Amino acid sequence: MSMIKIIDLHKSYGDLEVIKGIDLDIKSGEVVCIIGPSGSGKSTVLRCINRLETPTSGRIIVDGKDIMEPATNINHVRTEAGMVFQQFNLFPHINVLGNVTLGPVKVRKMSRSDADKLGLSLLEKVGLADKAKNYPEQLSGGQKQRVAIARALSLKPKVILFDEPTSALDPELVGEVLEVMRQLASEGMTMVVVTHEMGFARDVADRVIFIDKGVIQEQNTPKEFFSNPANPRLRDFLGKVSEH
Repeated sequence: MSMIKIIDLHKSYGDLEVIKGIDLDIKSGEVVCIIGPSGSGKSTVLRCINRLETPTSGRIIVDGKDIMEPATNINHVRTEAGMVFQQFNLFPHINVLGNVTLGPVKVRKMSRSDADKLGLSLLEKVGLADKAKNYPEQLSGGQKQRVAIARALSLKPKVILFDEPTSALDPELVGEVLEVMRQLASEGMTMVVVTHEMGFARDVADRVIFIDKGVIQEQNTPKEFFSNPANPRLRDFLGKVSEH
């Protein structure tokens, strides 16, 4: 069953059209990695899925709800489609456990004690149970991003959107975040990941999508996508990426 269905998505900023008609169907339990050069529109697509960006035209259906319909409760949709950002977006004045439990208490109306239990179990899942009382400034970038993943999981979403979750991290901290993401994928979490991490896309994705100039240029299984790219622009892109 489709968890996310995108139909003829367009997005413009004034005269600049950054998304030029994208169709995409993501099934429940699927891990989809989106790659492409900077400015290609890949993060914009992700941000349109939970309407952090408002599409100019087209339809996006998340878990059966058309997010472009005025009657749709977008906050409800956002609880089902968790988001992990490049820059963590943790609250600096709240400790780690508090950052993770804020959503369940405020949005899901969970009791404080139940939220704390859930929060601690999620921190354990991402390997940070011992940091529950710490504040974000006391953590490394990789630890902050793992807290951000725990926070996204705290609302028990049906899909998690990752917007370049490792691009702000020092190289040696990338692995610990990807490891948590690998674990989520193995547990069957539906994931849409905008990433520069080709190894992760190759190993973990069910499907890899190449977006350039606001359109999907190619999509395929990781094996075909990386070993046998048909699109010349993709071949050129993969060649440049592998040189670094």
